[in-house]
Formats: sequence, C-alpha cells, structure tokens
Amino acid sequence: MDNYKLEFTMPLKPVSELLWGNLKLIYPDGSAIDYLATSGCAGWQQQGDQWQRGKGPIPQGFDYKIPTTPYWSDTRGIEGNFFHITPDPVVSPTGLTRSEFGIHFDANSPGSAGCIVFGRQFGWERFCDRMRAIAKLGIEYISLEVVYG
Repeated sequence: MDNYKLEFTMPLKPVSELLWGNLKLIYPDGSAIDYLATSGCAGWQQQGDQWQRGKGPIPQGFDYKIPTTPYWSDTRGIEGNFFHITPDPVVSPTGLTRSEFGIHFDANSPGSAGCIVFGRQFGWERFCDRMRAIAKLGIEYISLEVVYG
C-alpha cells in the first residue's frame, strides 16, 4: 500500500498574535511539500488550550486520518472544500471532547475553531490539486499526525 502521510507541526506558546505552523504532505518516496497552516484562534494556542472548544488548536496524540476527496461546505469560515478529520469526536483523558475538525482554506477572520487552515489561497489550491491526484491513484485516506513544540 502507498504510504502518503500528513504531518502538522506548530509551536504552542502564550502570545496574543496568531501562530503559524507547517502542514507537510509526505510522499511514499520520502519527498515532501510544506504548506503554511495554523490551528486555533489568536491567544488560544498554548499547550493547555488543546481542549478549549471553538478556540484551541486540534489536540495532538490521536491517529487522525483525512479523506483524499473533500466535500463542499457552505459554513461561514469554510465556504469551500473541507477535508473532514477523523476520529470525530476525540476525547481527552479527563472526558473533554472536541469534534468537527477538518482541513480547509481560512475563509473568515484569521485562525480556526480547531481545524487546520491555510491562510494562502495559492497553497490551498496546490494542496487540493495534490489530494485530487492521490485520490485518482485509488487512495481514499491519508494519516495525519499532529505534533506541537
């Protein structure tokens, strides 16, 4: 089986401005393409914010996967292609839940309610093109690892 992977990395720290990270698409031969991306809202991107619903970044430590084929969403802030991240929901060791994560273009104010979002249209379009090409190979899902520094 072909082993395409996605890896989202971002430094989490107590600052008021929006932090940006990196979404890396890794091909089976080890080559990779990097995209500028973020998760969470400005001021809500610290380690302890991963379980803050509607504000914090997507929690790390889960075996996430995304489909190679998105669906269309008219939801404000997405308004376009949406790659739904599963499992959905995820549950913390203390029983807190987060849900409805995806990868999409940031079509509203900068940041997200926990999704991984692209801030640049060109990068988003290239990502969608590459996912479409992977889907044409018969690959339905790609694993996603979330790593915070």
